[in-house]
Amino acid sequence: MQTTTEISALNADLNEMTRAGKIIEALEDFYAADCSFQEGNEEPRVGRATQRRHLEAFFSTLKSFNGATLHCQATEGDVSLNEWTFDMDGPDGPILWNEVLRRVWKDGKVVSERYYTSS
Repeated sequence: MQTTTEISALNADLNEMTRAGKIIEALEDFYAADCSFQEGNEEPRVGRATQRRHLEAFFSTLKSFNGATLHCQATEGDVSLNEWTFDMDGPDGPILWNEVLRRVWKDGKVVSERYYTSS
């Protein structure tokens, strides 16, 4: 089992890739193959490959990914919380996406990620 300090460092590394817009690339390095991804109360998407397809489809609709701002992050035990604002241009205009991500870590990989969003 990893310490809170080790998970905090992994989370910070993952957040740096996110900030750089390397969200799809981060899947291989940081997520377990059978990780679950859940947005709000929707049914979870299960599996890194499923999430990759979902993200690729979403990003293909964007005109641009302008950046991501990490407002805060915290780690306690095997859980990390991250507050983000994503700045993108979609097919219908600008998108500012505010989100809190809750990640559960096991053996150095995210095994569960849940998104709580607000516009």
